[in-house]
Amino acid sequence: MRVADAAVDLSVPFYEGMPCDDLGPKIWERLSYAYSRQLYQHTQSRAGRVFLTTDHTGTHVDGPLRFDPKGAPIEEVPLDRFLRPARMLDLRFVKRGETIGAGELERAGAAALTPGDAAVLWTGHDLYLKDPDYFWHRPQLTPDGAEYLIGRKAGIVAADFPGIGKPSDDRFTVKRILHRGGAITAEQLANLAPLAGKSWHLFCGPLRVRGTAGSIVRAVGLVNWRAREIVDMTLDFFAGMPALGAVPTYWSRANHTLTSFFYKGELSYLTHSMMLTEHAGTHLDVPYHFDEHGPAIHDVPVDRLIFRAKAFDMTHKKPLEGIGPDDFERAMRRTGITIEPGDGVVVWTEHSRNYYTRPDRYGDDRQFITAEGAKWVAARKPSVVITDLVGLDEPVDVTTPVHNAVLHGGIMMLQVTRNVHRLAEGEWEICAFPIKLVQGTGAPVRAFAARV
Repeated sequence: MRVADAAVDLSVPFYEGMPCDDLGPKIWERLSYAYSRQLYQHTQSRAGRVFLTTDHTGTHVDGPLRFDPKGAPIEEVPLDRFLRPARMLDLRFVKRGETIGAGELERAGAAALTPGDAAVLWTGHDLYLKDPDYFWHRPQLTPDGAEYLIGRKAGIVAADFPGIGKPSDDRFTVKRILHRGGAITAEQLANLAPLAGKSWHLFCGPLRVRGTAGSIVRAVGLVNWRAREIVDMTLDFFAGMPALGAVPTYWSRANHTLTSFFYKGELSYLTHSMMLTEHAGTHLDVPYHFDEHGPAIHDVPVDRLIFRAKAFDMTHKKPLEGIGPDDFERAMRRTGITIEPGDGVVVWTEHSRNYYTRPDRYGDDRQFITAEGAKWVAARKPSVVITDLVGLDEPVDVTTPVHNAVLHGGIMMLQVTRNVHRLAEGEWEICAFPIKLVQGTGAPVRAFAARV
């Protein structure tokens, strides 16, 4: 039995020039197809980018640390706080510029909320995303509306418009009520209409950037979600983290000490800027990384980002040992597993235990898949190769035959994961929802495993 009947993308596209009320993202090519063709003497090409953003750009969440200096940072909030049964409140009768109070919420059916639910405010405002007044002429939740939702013990308050409260309120009155009441907030959802009348869960899992209060997210609606257990597979971004190539970095734009001073102790908040890459931390590579005619991140439908896991135990392999066809064949005979087209092939080495303890050696002192092993996997046409490794190719092989075989085969690669050992027992599916980077060759992702 699958963990969900369907997945619906609820995120706005992320790109340079996207609608923003503050600092919009900046994106740079780290390596282009044209330059890489010259570099590799026309034997292959590839591309990759870095991007600068804030943690409050596009579809995003705010966690407990946003307005509470003693609140939990985003990486310490349990994953199930971001995966909740959704109660969609049809507020399309509220016009732009009008308010949403307790009465409007009652009319939309909010009395049916149960503790922990995601209260999803559906106004249709996402249709005005490219309107110049999108951020300012919009619906707005009132303080009494916020108190009502907290009284119903909403676990998440999510909206298809930005800000949630009054546009001109620089004291964040509404959001502070929601967060003080224990809710997580999610903003700028989109495309809610396909979920009308359905039973679904909202997933809005943040990137695990240590010490931050919020995150850009890929929000997804999971129809008839029936998983009874989930396991987080995502590793943290942190100062000094291991990376092949550009190393992510981040810094506070405003912290609790600074903002408390200027607000004279009335309130404080935390927000960050961050320079991230498409290929660091737990991330998803798509064919466009090596094939300029292949699908980019934004081209991959979210229902193709849920995979049946077929785990291959390679924990007996030592660092710098290759994993070839014979290793895969032996594992299949030992466990009886088979690979069907569309499956997720999981290569389990336990290398993730070195991510925090030996970050300087994580990228080089590791196991790898051989060129022949990659061809063996690609011939079976899985949707994705999932691993607790980074790079997959032999560290000293600059021709990267594994990336070439897999990505040119139309197969994605989910790298730098954890808790892979959990997949060795029982039937699991892996959900990997990357940031919706337009023309992304890859993207950071919040990945998790689930089973019924």
